[in-house]
This record gives sequence, C-alpha cells and structure tokens, in this order.
Amino acid sequence: MTNIDAAKLTFDRLRSEWEEQRTEIETEQDARFRIINVMLTDVLGWPPNHVRTEKHVDDGYVDYLMIEGTRNRLAVEAKRQSVLLIDTRLPGRQAYKIKGPALKSARSGIDQVAAYCSETGAPFCALTNGFEWIGHWPFRGDGRPASDYSAIVFPSLEAIAQDFAEFYDLFSREGVARDLFKLRINAAEGLALAHHEPLRPLREAKFLRRLEKNPLARELSEVLSGFFSSMNGEDDPEMLAYCFVESTESREAESNLQKIAQNILHNIELVSNDSAGNLQDEIRGAVELERKEFVLIVGNKGSGKSTFVDRFFGLTLDRSLRNKCTLLAVDLRDSDGQIESIQRWLTEQLIIKIEQALFPGANLSYEQLQGVFHKQYTRWAQGEFRHLHESDKIAFKIKFGEYVHDLRRNSPGEYLQAFLAHTVFARQQMPCLVFDNTDHFNQEFQEAVFQYAQSIYRAIYSFIICPVTDRTIWQLSKHGPMQSYETKSFYLPVPSTKDVLQRRVSFLKEKLLSPSKQRDQYFLSKGIRLSVKDMSAFAACVEEVFINTEYVSRTVSWLCNYDIRRGLQLSKQILTSPQIPIDDLVKTYVSGRRLTIPEFRVRKALFLGDYNQFRQEDSEFILDVFTMFPDAIGTPFAKLSIIQALKDKQAQADSPADAYMEIGDVAAYLEPMGMPPAITLRHFQFLMDYRLVEPYDPTVNTSDYSVPVKVTPSGLIHLEFALADAAYLEHVGLTTPVREDKNADEIRNMMAKKWNTNEAAEHWDELKKTFAECMLEEDLRYCVVPEQFEGQRFLRSSFRSRWVREAAQ
Repeated sequence: MTNIDAAKLTFDRLRSEWEEQRTEIETEQDARFRIINVMLTDVLGWPPNHVRTEKHVDDGYVDYLMIEGTRNRLAVEAKRQSVLLIDTRLPGRQAYKIKGPALKSARSGIDQVAAYCSETGAPFCALTNGFEWIGHWPFRGDGRPASDYSAIVFPSLEAIAQDFAEFYDLFSREGVARDLFKLRINAAEGLALAHHEPLRPLREAKFLRRLEKNPLARELSEVLSGFFSSMNGEDDPEMLAYCFVESTESREAESNLQKIAQNILHNIELVSNDSAGNLQDEIRGAVELERKEFVLIVGNKGSGKSTFVDRFFGLTLDRSLRNKCTLLAVDLRDSDGQIESIQRWLTEQLIIKIEQALFPGANLSYEQLQGVFHKQYTRWAQGEFRHLHESDKIAFKIKFGEYVHDLRRNSPGEYLQAFLAHTVFARQQMPCLVFDNTDHFNQEFQEAVFQYAQSIYRAIYSFIICPVTDRTIWQLSKHGPMQSYETKSFYLPVPSTKDVLQRRVSFLKEKLLSPSKQRDQYFLSKGIRLSVKDMSAFAACVEEVFINTEYVSRTVSWLCNYDIRRGLQLSKQILTSPQIPIDDLVKTYVSGRRLTIPEFRVRKALFLGDYNQFRQEDSEFILDVFTMFPDAIGTPFAKLSIIQALKDKQAQADSPADAYMEIGDVAAYLEPMGMPPAITLRHFQFLMDYRLVEPYDPTVNTSDYSVPVKVTPSGLIHLEFALADAAYLEHVGLTTPVREDKNADEIRNMMAKKWNTNEAAEHWDELKKTFAECMLEEDLRYCVVPEQFEGQRFLRSSFRSRWVREAAQ
C-alpha cells in the first residue's frame, strides 16, 4: 500500500470522530490536541521529531514548524475551531486570491504565518482551525505583487476527502519535500504548462536484439556461478581459506583478535576456579570483568567484513582457542527491520543458537535445563521450597519446570542470561556474539542493536563483534551511542576486484594441477563436467580480461563502488556476454597460441551486455548520463553537472562529512544556470538508483531536498566515460533519446550509412563529433553557466575539447 493510500484510510477513519466531536472542540488548544496534531503526524506523515512547536521568532511563536533534515519546510498557524477562515460558503476545494473577498477573515492569519515563513525560511505555510485548511506560498521571487497570488483552500473535511490527493501533495511530508505545493499552486493560478516533447532514441529500438550465447559459455555457467559468487565458509571452506585477500590491516586484526580471545578465556578460567564463597576471588572476578571486549570490524560495503569474521573463527583462530569459544552469529538481514521488536527478535535468535551450541541434536531435557539453572535450583531446594523438595521431589521438580517454562516464555532475556552464564562458569567457554549486517538498516535501528549488544557485554564475560561500514561507525561516533561506548576497532581496506579475481584464478590453477583424484572430486562436487583443458582456458580468459587489463579491473571496481559482491557479479556478466567469443578463446588456448582479447570486445561486453546495442532497462551498472525528461526538456548535461558539483565539493572536503551536500543545496547551486530545482531532484533520483551518488543514510532511497549526498566512484567513472571514453559515447551516448531536429536526423543518416556500407571504424569519429555538438547545442539552449562556476565550465570545455576539437584535427 502506498503512503497516500494509507493516509487516506487513516483520514477516513478519523474524519467521522472529528465531526462528532466538533461541538466539544472550542479552544485553539482543543483544535491542536484533537485534530491538527493527529492530522500532521498520522495522516500527513510528519514524524514527531520533525515537528517543532511554539518556535520563538521576532513576530511571536510559530505553532508548528515542520523540519526536514536541517531545513525548515512548512509553518502552520492554528486557530480555534469557532474562527471561520473562509468567507464564502462554496463547498469544494478552491483557489482564491490572497487579498480577495473569500479570504478576508483569514487575511490577518495569512499575514501572520507568512511573516513566520520570512523569519524561518520555510517556503510554504498553512492556516487552519482543524476543519478548514489554507495553503499559501508567500515568497515567489517572480516580481509579482503578493496581491496576485492565490492560496488553495479546503473549506471542510468533506472538501479534503473529495480532493485528498491534492491535500496530501500540499501538506504531507512527502509532498513538501518534493515542493509539490509549487506545482499545485502554479496550476491553480493558470501558470502550469503541460508541455511534452517526444524524445526519440538516436538508435532505433526496432534494431535491438538479444544475442545468442555460444554453447561453451552456457556450459560454463555453473563454473561461473561458483567462481564469481561471494565466498561462504560453509559452502566452500577451501576457497574461503585460499581466496580471502589479505592485507596488512587484516593480518593485524586477526593477530589482535586472537590475543583478545586468549586473554578473555584466561580470565574466564580464573573466575571459574571454584571459589564462589571466597571474597578474594569475588574481588578478583570483578576486576577481571573489565577485560572483556567489544570489537568493531570496520570496512566499506563489500570489503569482506563478514568473510573476515567467518574466516577468523573457522580457520585463523587456533583450534585450542576455537574449542573454548561458543560462537553465536546473528545475521540482521533476517530480521524485519522493526526497531520496536528488534530486541525480542535478537534474544530469540540467540536463545535458539546457544541451545543448539551447548546441547546439539535433540530437544533439551529436564536434566540439561536443571544444569543450566543449577544455581536457582539449589537455591529453591535449600531455601524457599526446601520443605517441598524434602517432602515431594516430583512436585518440586514440576514447580521448577514451570518456573523455567515461564521464564522462557515471559522473560527470554533472563533465560538467555542464564545460558550465557552457564557457558562461562560451567563450561568455561567464551560466548562470542557476532551481530552481522547491521549496516543494511537506518541509524536508529543500528543504535538499537548496538545498545542491545552492550547490555550483554556489560552483563557477562563475552567477546562481541560487530562488522560495520566505515560510514556507519562515523555516523554513530558523531551522533549515536558509540560516543559513550568503549570499543576496539579494526579497519579492513577494500581489496580491488583485480586482487580478488587474481586469488581465485590462482586457486583454480592450483586445483587443476592437483592429483587427478582430488581434482576430479573437487570439480564434480561443484557440478562441473568440463575437461581440464577447458577449465585451464577459462582461467586464462579470466586472467587476460580482468587481471592483465588495468582499464577493466579499475572500471569494474569503480562501477561497483568497491563492493566485492557486485564486482564479481559484473565480472561474470562481462565474461559471459556474447560480445566475448569465449569458444574461440578456448580453442586458441588449447591450440597453444597466445591468448589475446581485444579491449574493444571487453568494452562492448561492459556496455552492451547480452544485446547488440545499449538497453538501459537491462543495465544495472551503466547509466546513460545524457538523458532528459520529455515533459521537462532541459540540458543533457544535467546529470553530469550534478556529478561535477559533488566532485568539486569532495575535492574541497577536509573530512568525510564535508564531502556531503544536501540535494537542496546542489539544486540551489545549479538553479542560476537554468536548471529548475524540481528537475534536478528528478535527475538525482536516477543517480541514486544507479548508485552514482549515495545518501548519508544508506537506507534512504528517495531523493528530496533535505537528503545529504556525495558522489561515488561509480559517479566519477561515469564522468570519465562521458569525457574520455569513445566506446561509451558510441554504444551508450548514441542511444540517447533526443528532440527531433536536423542534428538528430543527421546522426541517424550517418549511422544508417555506416551499417549499410560497413564503412571503416574511423567514420564513427564523425558520428561522435556530431553527437557531441548536438549535446552542446542543447546545453546552450537551456543552460547558461556563470563565469564563477569554474567546475561547470571545465566540464563543458573538456567535453568540447575531447569530442569536437580533437575530431576536427
């Protein structure tokens, strides 16, 4: 269900209640408490922490000031229900002049809330008594007097119900964030121009076709799936051991983690030396309690944090130490992401895992549970229920069993603590708790997980490990619970795709050289039924394409923002593309001739995939940065201008935080060039969808003006594509939908001539030159770059120099 649909259901449910209570709502406070508060939060989607009430300004107190990020977005002035704001009795939604007779009674309130907008910088305001709502855009900067402006009026709850979509666009958090009030009010004032100009691709879609893969490539699919998949210790411990790309930092982290584990286990042995009644031992236990550890494994997304942890416990940690550890690893991706229920969910997961770890196999027996809760059992037998224990042991045991059952059902936290204590004091083992993949969720969720982990850390000897991204730990250290938590951090640098594939190729070659029995057994276990010569050729192809070609390895790493999983996925797509004749390459290798793969083939595989021309819908990693919107024609350099602005910001940044800009700031920066903010916002959505820019909060996937963003390596490589990569311009740029004009016709005629006569490749240079001139002309038509915007001027001069001037020489 969409947000607006859910909001309408909530409004319909509340509307009848409000109408019934109307006579009881007398004061302004009544209206605010019973209607306006609920309308803003439950219907219009403003979270309570985004609402400021009674904000003091020079002209008084703003009843409600709605905040998005660091920006004031909407000011609301409330009146008591008995104050009629609208002087006409026309029933439906209307647009009335601000100074007109219909809003005479509301004029003082409108002036008041408009003054609040002036002082707070909020661009939009509302005047309401709960039942009547007036929306006003007070400051346009268009040179017209305020008397020419109109406000949109909803004179009743019935009017809101009839035009709920417009009401929602005007006042909801979602609508205000996108400045939809501007579109609605412009339309009400007759300023909306429904201009739509059809855009036609330079390369006709009718020529698009999917290419057939050769038989060998299909047979290699199982090999590729295993070779290019992310490593998992359970699925393939041998590959996990061999193929993890070690670094100085990872080796240091492993060494330190092993020392930490050894120290904690030593402390457990000290405390567990049966001296519970000895005060000296109790003091020593309290002192030693300070030696437990809370460790953060910090690295970029895709740097192999989870793999590092799996490898550490499965392979690196000394067996003698590993046998004394009880590993309890929870993958937060399996949770529903709800903050309200995450502690209960974590407790349930840990209970399941610790029961299986301590008592593998069958269900827990009474005797096993009695052992876990031995201290409480003894206390009952010698204390409160001594006489029951002496007179009727069966009844005593039943009563104690009911206690444990009730504890499991109603107090799972205490139940888990008992098992953890049993692990330490009875088993003399160290609980090792891993909370993995917390960075898939928003900051509030991560804080809740870290607080939960800290509660266990403070209560019991334990070794807590949380793999997190560098951005997550930076966020939490600035604003979250990490400010008060004492932790140790180990940083894992992101290995390049080239290094990852190099290790896997080496692993494959070593397997091919191993004794026949082991080799065949390994390959059969993977479902591979190809000859060793075919496999050797495959390894050589991977090596030639991704390892010996610096351009390809760097491009793949940047396009995937150094995410290993996505890098392996893209590598697989390139190698299995019909653009690379893998059957011919295998034959070449088998015949003993030198294996070479032309770079243009690799570029075509990267840009075209399985098709004979670029298809945006099937491209997950490549974005055509020249595209425009048919209902809002503008500069084809809009996306590049955004990337360039963020690149300039990043170059000036003194810290990671300084590299981010709010989308609203970028839009305001580009507006003097002729790029409307609303259109810039739409371009940002494409850039976020294809990961050319990334938000500060990794869970945000919708662009609005308050979202801080920065350019990614993928964004930078796309900028490089547009300015320097002839294959990108030929295969991606020349599919861009453009307006119908003589330049577009000339390009299509030139392409048709090229295909029909099979002219030499150099004639494509003239095509690219004509395309570049077309893009530059369109940019000049809609965009004027001020002299002070050096980065934007450099972008355009670089594009012209590379594709127009060089081609003319």
